[in-house]
Amino acid sequence: MIDVAEKRDFLVWLINNVSFPRREIIWILNYLINHEAILRNVHIVEQALTTKRGLVFRDSTQEEEPMMFNVEDHQFSNSDQIFHEIRLHWQQPLYLECVFPNSWQNAQYLSVLEDNPALPWNDTVSEEIVTEVENFLKYQEKEAKIDLLKKQIDMALEDGDREAFLYLSDELNRLKLALQE
Repeated sequence: MIDVAEKRDFLVWLINNVSFPRREIIWILNYLINHEAILRNVHIVEQALTTKRGLVFRDSTQEEEPMMFNVEDHQFSNSDQIFHEIRLHWQQPLYLECVFPNSWQNAQYLSVLEDNPALPWNDTVSEEIVTEVENFLKYQEKEAKIDLLKKQIDMALEDGDREAFLYLSDELNRLKLALQE
């Protein structure tokens, strides 16, 4: 669970560093910042509109609606309705998505980002990415084995162990060939 102070710090950063096309977004963010009881139930996620109660704020660079609220599959963008819904149902979880450029390079954003319960991240990863990651890990494992073999070969040379040297050198050559394939 993300600490309320971290969420508050992120929202303050957001207000100070991101340009929003509607001033009502700033008003709602300030309202959340100033009400700890509500902020306790705020979860910063991606794809917030897939949740039962999700709110999306988009910065000025985005072409879609800058502010959209989803409640039980009913979507609206009226700031008065959104504010009323937040205030009236403050005890319920509120899933907030903040769309702005380079969000994945922003440490503050990443530190408060939570998994979306309606759309877990590992359910949305494509097979292509899974394969790419698995191949990378296999490659790294082989690289680590090569490094270990080189150290063991050095030890065999230092110890004058010809048999170990020949065996380890053969293993190293096989592993290097496997990496080239």
